[in-house]
Amino acid sequence: MAQMSGAQAAPLRPAPIVPERSEDIGADRRAAIQAWKGKAIDEQIHARSLDLAYRRWLFQRVSQQPRLRDMFSEANMFDQTLLALKIGGEYLVIGQSDSYIAAVGRDMRGTLTSEMQFATANSIKDLYDECLAENQPIYARYISSLSNRNVYWEAMMLPLAASERSKPIFVLSYMSLLNEKVDLLRILYDRSPVGIIAAVPIMDGKRTTDDARVLTMNSKAREILRLPEGKGHPHTVGEMIRYLGTALRWTPHSKSSEGHATSIEYVDAEGGRFHVTIELINHFILVSLAPDVVEEAEAPSRSRFARLLGLIEGQARPKAE
Repeated sequence: MAQMSGAQAAPLRPAPIVPERSEDIGADRRAAIQAWKGKAIDEQIHARSLDLAYRRWLFQRVSQQPRLRDMFSEANMFDQTLLALKIGGEYLVIGQSDSYIAAVGRDMRGTLTSEMQFATANSIKDLYDECLAENQPIYARYISSLSNRNVYWEAMMLPLAASERSKPIFVLSYMSLLNEKVDLLRILYDRSPVGIIAAVPIMDGKRTTDDARVLTMNSKAREILRLPEGKGHPHTVGEMIRYLGTALRWTPHSKSSEGHATSIEYVDAEGGRFHVTIELINHFILVSLAPDVVEEAEAPSRSRFARLLGLIEGQARPKAE
């Protein structure tokens, strides 16, 4: 048998977990993620498995600090779960159900959050910190950085302790895909004569909306934006706004705001007019595109989406009569 050379072979390291889009890489990147706590969870949660896990945690909390073994004793083998242990200022993934490995296409067991510096992991780590610090569950929805298909997840994050007298050091997350609802939205959107784009707000570290990640757009929106079927679309609302000016050569003509909606009238190179409305509806950003709008724009006012619309601030002003 051939002998090994004097130096011992270095142990093989697992391949790093990297996102599909290079734009999501970096410790400062954040995902399109939304989070709720307390009574708001009841209004937002969808999947039955997440709701049952949440109810079990609340039941245990009545008499004691919920422990890891309390939740595991009731776990279903089909549940999609991820278990993280807090170690210093980061987290170690110590458990991941087979069903979740199959669904996400990555085995993250044994991985530290410091080894996953991309948008989704960074945002979820922030929520883990909040979950343990406040010792209360957090329900979240997000678009995964590990897929280029805008896969939309919901997650229930539960703080758990090793014993009833100790502080929580584990976060057990129950996960579920929301693809069925996205597909339903696409069917409804494609019947509309108006171009519709649905997006999820991207929050910075101060919970302020910086931009919004595009979740889906209907056929009419693709037609107006001159995007043929099969061609990728802008990934964020900010990218779409830049696309209007650089690719389509649309010029902002006027802007108005009312309530949660901001409307911008654009003029294209041929003189055609288009009306774009950006509105917050039930924690989603809804963008509508309609040609040949002749309504008179109201006087511009300060929009609650000032940061999101910062790319066009100063441009969309009414022209002098």
